[in-house]
Amino acid sequence: MRKPRAKAPSTNSKAAQIRAQMELLQNELKQAEVEEETAFGKLARRVGIFDLDMSEADLREALNGIVERFRSGGAKAAETPEAP
Repeated sequence: MRKPRAKAPSTNSKAAQIRAQMELLQNELKQAEVEEETAFGKLARRVGIFDLDMSEADLREALNGIVERFRSGGAKAAETPEAP
């Protein structure tokens, strides 16, 4: 009785394999971005951002300020109240 042959190595070139991996990673990246955007949207809804009467430009500016506070001083910047 004959032994089954081992599967022949893929005929795809190394470049084709890398392209396929890149496509998979791009799809994973898109999915991760969608999940992050969904989570942020849910958080924004919970804290009432959607109820604010402000333009998108004003909201973007306010969020940029928050991001800069965290980047410059970490969580301590968020805990320190601003002077009036």
